[in-house]
Amino acid sequence: MTNSARRGQNRRGHARQHSQHNFAEYHDDEQDFHWSEPVDEYSLTTSASHLDPIPQPSRKNVISRRPVNPVISTEPPPFTNHDSEPPTSPIIPSPLRIRKPKTVTPVMAARSVRLLVASIGNPPPYHTTRHSAGHLLLKTIAANLSLPPLSKGKALGSGSVSVGFDRGSPEYTLWQSAAVMNVSGAPTLKAWKQFTNIHPASADVVTALVVLHDELESPIGTIKLRRGETSAKGHNGIKSIQSSLKSAGLLPAMGERFIKIGIGIGRPQSRETNDVSAWVLGQLTQMEKGKMEAATDSVIAVLRSEISRLENA
Repeated sequence: MTNSARRGQNRRGHARQHSQHNFAEYHDDEQDFHWSEPVDEYSLTTSASHLDPIPQPSRKNVISRRPVNPVISTEPPPFTNHDSEPPTSPIIPSPLRIRKPKTVTPVMAARSVRLLVASIGNPPPYHTTRHSAGHLLLKTIAANLSLPPLSKGKALGSGSVSVGFDRGSPEYTLWQSAAVMNVSGAPTLKAWKQFTNIHPASADVVTALVVLHDELESPIGTIKLRRGETSAKGHNGIKSIQSSLKSAGLLPAMGERFIKIGIGIGRPQSRETNDVSAWVLGQLTQMEKGKMEAATDSVIAVLRSEISRLENA
């Protein structure tokens, strides 16, 4: 019997049951080596002498296994200052995205507006002619705004006045000139100065002068608006007023607070001076008067628009 066979027999002789179900453990005395091999239940109930020889690897193929000593470091663990580390916080879902509200630009409070609405024309017996269309328009404005009737008074010098303060319309003061059209400048300047003394301009109050006049180059009843020192278009009454305001040094400072509203009276076909003069000094017909009275609402709309503009200027 060879040495290999003896060793194999010796190994089988030292076999012992590792598990009552499916493993047996073997021991090699020469190498002090243990190993396990699977067996079935039938082989466990059979005598060890009847076990079939299990081929074993030769000695040269057996790996000698030695115990491994663990490597233990002799260096101390690195120092960690847990007190200086920020505490670990749990994972929290990101908050809802909230938009920053837009900054609202503060809106300046609207200023109070005080209008001196002045009409220019001719005194009686020419107060009902086309040249005095501004006077007719002023009376219908007072009626439509439910203001007191025009009455003579000295509050604004000569002329007739209607104040809307007691009627819930403090923004309106109506004034009708008593002078002849071509010399309207001096009394209008005086009325404006006294008006601004009653209502001095400030950061909260703005004043403006509105002049109602006839407009020769426009169809009857149409409205035309101009602001500031614009051309008088040959109108002697506007020329006189602008000259007086300019001489007093007020016109440049007034700027667009000097407002002119013309109401059309039409014109004759002839361009001759005498024919034009006869036309403007002619009496208004009932049809012409009706068209001018119908334009009152449009004029009031223009006045309110100017008030809104001045409030936010």
